[in-house]
Amino acid sequence: MARTITPLTATQIKQSKPKSKDYKLSDGGGLYLLITKAGGKHWKLKYKLDSKESKISLGAYPDITLSKARELRENNRQLIANGIDPNELKKEKKAELKERAEEELNTFNNITDEFFIQIKESATLKYLKKLRSYYDNHVKKGIGLKPIKEIHREDILSIVDSMQDKGIYESTKKTLNLLERIYKYAIARGYTEHNITADFDKKAILKKRTVRHHATFTDDTSIKLLLESVEKYQGEIVTKYALKIIPYLALRPIELRSLRWEYINFKDKLIVIPADKMKMRREHLVPITSTVIDMIKELHEHTGDKPFLFANAVYKNRYMSENTINVALRRMGFSKDEIVSHGFRSMFATIANEKSPFNRDVIDTQLAHSVGNSVSQAYNRAKYLDERVKLMQWWSDYLDEVKK
Repeated sequence: MARTITPLTATQIKQSKPKSKDYKLSDGGGLYLLITKAGGKHWKLKYKLDSKESKISLGAYPDITLSKARELRENNRQLIANGIDPNELKKEKKAELKERAEEELNTFNNITDEFFIQIKESATLKYLKKLRSYYDNHVKKGIGLKPIKEIHREDILSIVDSMQDKGIYESTKKTLNLLERIYKYAIARGYTEHNITADFDKKAILKKRTVRHHATFTDDTSIKLLLESVEKYQGEIVTKYALKIIPYLALRPIELRSLRWEYINFKDKLIVIPADKMKMRREHLVPITSTVIDMIKELHEHTGDKPFLFANAVYKNRYMSENTINVALRRMGFSKDEIVSHGFRSMFATIANEKSPFNRDVIDTQLAHSVGNSVSQAYNRAKYLDERVKLMQWWSDYLDEVKK
């Protein structure tokens, strides 16, 4: 005959005291209160499922009252009646909570921070800052605080559309490439299983930038007027030499302004610009003619004691500011619709392609444009050098002739 168990009372539980050994106070239906010798009171439920006896902890008294413990007993007995093991269910819920907590830590911001730490040893500081600016300016606000598994294709497309609406097409492309790299890193680290940036065709969603040609002169009369105006320029002497030399070199304005004296090789008649100073990240050679050498030697009298050919007028260890050449052009009476600093390259490219005897690959190589694949690019650097020397002599002669 089964032993009759008298249900517990709140008073009985409250007045129970610890003994020399742990002991139990049963309430019936498998529910009991374990009172430890240290004074703790813990609710337990003993149950049997598939002929196997188990027990589950329901919590500590007084946080779990008698009435609450009985409610939990009935809930768990219902689970057992349906063949569900309360302990296994508890483990599953705990695992789910842990996974959820981890996912909340795995925000896109946190993963991106890890990604940048991972690549910092293999990239230049300038490159890292540029990448970081794409993320901070265009991605962070939209999805940075979201767990990566809660980010959807629509979120990425929203970033792309927002950027393209502003007309920053090149930055959009680079930002999307960055997101793809971050997702690949996240997959490798187990933060997610799927790269959602691979779910759409980039060519289909990225708009093509409308090519903007830099204002320039391409007729002899206008070029003659420009070169004569440069000779008469009454402003800062270093600025005047920048204006005199820039037409002959076909460099980007930043590449010209940041030229260092150590790049000038008078013996071989070359300017050798290191790869890390070039947009395409390849060493660039600029053949210089006698006309250019003479101007550079004259400039040396003014800035030879400084690191840069075109030293800043105020900060001697810095190079000329970005707008100096454009401001000088405006002072000479040329509008931004007629000529800009970048227009000197356009002038060279247009006239060289239309009038010179040299093929396009030679001209593009001298402009430091990408020509062929990575192997042929390295080969072209040597292959075209003799022709580029002749090209730059042709261009120098052309400008000298126009000035007469």
